[in-house]
Amino acid sequence: MKFVSNTGPIIALAKAGYLSILKEIASEVLIPPMVHRELLGKPGNETVTIENAMNEFIHTANLKPLEKEVEITLAHLDEGEKQAIGLAFTLGKEALLLLDDQAGRRVARRLNIPTMGLVGILLTAKRKNLIGNVGQVLEEIRNTGYWLSDDVIDIARGLAGEKENEKFFES
Repeated sequence: MKFVSNTGPIIALAKAGYLSILKEIASEVLIPPMVHRELLGKPGNETVTIENAMNEFIHTANLKPLEKEVEITLAHLDEGEKQAIGLAFTLGKEALLLLDDQAGRRVARRLNIPTMGLVGILLTAKRKNLIGNVGQVLEEIRNTGYWLSDDVIDIARGLAGEKENEKFFES
């Protein structure tokens, strides 16, 4: 399946050295022009990894004009999210949108665009034996400065079957 990605999931995976996961779980990874600019606009340790991926398996796709109703639905989002959702919309059922932002995901649901976030990517990678422990990878990503709440990591651990049973002792 083709993935259309927003900036966040790519940066998160690249910062911790896991960007190649996308190559293993998608038939193709597409980004719109604004996401391309955002990925390279603020150089960091992950920039070389992202540049290499864009030469190898992440491709920038041109946008097609959208219906007026779709443009109105996207109006309140930032430009990268608008373009990523718009690109996924034009590709229809053959694309899965990679997006963590909740406002963007709500809009994508209204447009019937299937979405997956960082946690979904890692759960898929674990099912395909590309990583051993979702919670550990999320901690590594968080340690690079990518914001992830304790709740998100706990839920991901539970979904991955990694959450330890809590034991309560009576005094």
